[in-house]
Amino acid sequence: MKEKTDCKRTFDFLLFVGLIFIAVNLRAPITAVGPLVSSMKAELPFSGGVFGLLTTIPLIMFAVLSPFVRRISDRLGAGKTLLYAMAAVLLGVAIRSFAGNAGLFAGTLLLGTGIAIGNVLVPGIIKARFPERLGLATGGFTISMTSFAAVSAAVSYPLSSLPNVGWRNALAVWMLLAALSILVWLPRRSLSIVQQAGCATVEQAVEQSVWRSKLAWWLTVLMGAQSFLFYFFAAWLPSIALFKGLSPQSAGYIAFAFQLMTIPAAFVIPAVATRLKDQRGLISAVSVLYIASLFGLIFAKSTVILTICVMCYGFSTGASFSLCMLFISLRTRAAKRATSVSGMVQSLGFGFGALGPILGGWLFDWTGNWNAALALSAVLIVIIFLSGRQAGKNQYI
Repeated sequence: MKEKTDCKRTFDFLLFVGLIFIAVNLRAPITAVGPLVSSMKAELPFSGGVFGLLTTIPLIMFAVLSPFVRRISDRLGAGKTLLYAMAAVLLGVAIRSFAGNAGLFAGTLLLGTGIAIGNVLVPGIIKARFPERLGLATGGFTISMTSFAAVSAAVSYPLSSLPNVGWRNALAVWMLLAALSILVWLPRRSLSIVQQAGCATVEQAVEQSVWRSKLAWWLTVLMGAQSFLFYFFAAWLPSIALFKGLSPQSAGYIAFAFQLMTIPAAFVIPAVATRLKDQRGLISAVSVLYIASLFGLIFAKSTVILTICVMCYGFSTGASFSLCMLFISLRTRAAKRATSVSGMVQSLGFGFGALGPILGGWLFDWTGNWNAALALSAVLIVIIFLSGRQAGKNQYI
């Protein structure tokens, strides 16, 4: 069939701002939960495993819904689909905070649905509307997502401790951001990721399923490994720090440092990657930093060295995620193809990532220490290196 490829266009600043507002809602409502679990346990009759579902449910929704997002977008249009996704996030946050115990999980399910749709659609929109500025657009998107994830984790507990606030209102704060995103995105509700008339076209064979592409599978493996490591450390890094003898306050600072260092990675890595012929050398360098920081974390004896290693680990995590998101655009020729690849990669990738907190906690319960879980992390870094070397080749899905 004849499918239009990406073409040169002026930088749409207002669309870029709209995508930034979408991005800030794609992690913050999830990372806000972790610091509040201790407060929630004091009020709600649930076990620790049940509370873990508040982080795991959104990841499950990513896995279940991602393959179907392109079909929804093709029917409704990308602009309307994203608008409805943000409405789902707004309603989900409200239900989670104010609809009682059952609403806690029903709201999480709904907001996870909205976030899943946003995760898949944004790379396709970037591919379609910013073909000449993929590094800038992808970097802005990932920076916004990761920075607000860090802010959310940092402010949730202090906010809940204010007079007459509590954990429910602390979680409800993110309704304001979702509502603002809806207002900003409303003028873009008619947006389509189909290339506009006047762009150059190329003849292509009937589109082969991305599920049959080896390169798509390598990218999926890369996404899965980095997601596992991110969510494992997001859930258990404070506990690992406590196990190594740090105070609860220091453990909190360590966790914030981990999240914080994903931000410069999201700024630097896309800018560098788009200037390279291929990205195999870059993913190799990231993998070396990854494994070095992990071993430093394992063997560090002082708080200062541990903090430095955690910061390097956070940078590596942010770099890996940024490359995954960028590869979705770099390894495809057309925006709709990028959306299909995004659905596959994020479906299986986040599905595997959901196992990180579960398997990490199980290994600790089984062995009584974190050695086995950290050894598994080392194996996954090797997988990041191997899959990244394949996904980083200058070829197309």
